[in-house]
Amino acid sequence: MENKIPFLSIVVPAYNVENYIRECVDSILAQDFTDFELLLVDDGSRDGTGEICDGYAKNDARVHVIHKENGGLVSARKAGLAKARGEYAAYVDGDDWVSAHMFGTLCECAVTQTADIVIADFISAYPEKEAETTQNMRGGRYSKEELIQEVYPHMLCKGEYFSFGFLPCVWGKIFKRSLLEPIQMQVDEKIKLGEDAACFYPMLLAANSICYLKEQYLCYYRIRQSSMSHSMKKLFYADEILKLIDGMREQFLRYAKWQDMLHGQLCLYACYMFDNMLSACLDFKTLFFSKDFRRQIAVIGDSAAGRDVIAYCRKIRTSSRTKRVLRVVEKRGLFSKIELYLFWKYERIKSL
Repeated sequence: MENKIPFLSIVVPAYNVENYIRECVDSILAQDFTDFELLLVDDGSRDGTGEICDGYAKNDARVHVIHKENGGLVSARKAGLAKARGEYAAYVDGDDWVSAHMFGTLCECAVTQTADIVIADFISAYPEKEAETTQNMRGGRYSKEELIQEVYPHMLCKGEYFSFGFLPCVWGKIFKRSLLEPIQMQVDEKIKLGEDAACFYPMLLAANSICYLKEQYLCYYRIRQSSMSHSMKKLFYADEILKLIDGMREQFLRYAKWQDMLHGQLCLYACYMFDNMLSACLDFKTLFFSKDFRRQIAVIGDSAAGRDVIAYCRKIRTSSRTKRVLRVVEKRGLFSKIELYLFWKYERIKSL
């Protein structure tokens, strides 16, 4: 029976999560759906994570452990996926957990709706509270024609600015493995920001059908600053954003007939990322005196992605702060910085 090919392969990347990995694995092994294999990827942990994983493998034949040198989240996902055998595959981060009927619900939907991707909603678990998180799209099945008409024009940004259509996270979903594997394996392992987006949105474009189980909150996403997905420590990370955008653009270029639509979506996503980074440090000293800040806006403004964002956002409506952020990137002059600083002060006062 151990050699039976499972319907689902569940990949769990784990790095220094000894305080959380038991809750994660226990929630998976407690599923009311049993036709799965569980691949625990110890990504060079320096705590007891690897030993805990090995203990599960000794007691349950469905559990397999992969020990590897630390290479980051993308590397860990690739290592798990390379060993996967299931028709469908799923990711669960090592510090998250899932409801007992999550994978049964998703797999049943995949079969009955013949869907390449099945998406559920989730609970964001903050230290002090839990919040239901849903997608900004209608629920139900989408055929390829419906994906083209309803999803692709809004998948990264739905609304004036900025609301995702489908959130980029790869957890809380299952994927046909034949669709996921070639795309995941092409994601640059050097990407440390937006790893999920670099994989999920190209998969949406490649899918023939998906199913979205709206308001079925089937997994729990733990919000903690030391997690793999919150590991960006630097104040500025324009280079990482550009690497992500360039990788996504390369994937999107395969779909020539949708280029105008995808280009606009990608520009809005890049704008959102740049805005988040620069607006987070809008204090007087950084804006007017930081050499690193000047270097970052030069990196953005001199890049093809930065020029695309500026040109595209001139044509559309964006937030007032975003316009000022982009003006600083483009002009790099004292007046544009003063304008942005005064607007930031106004936003601060208004929020109080």
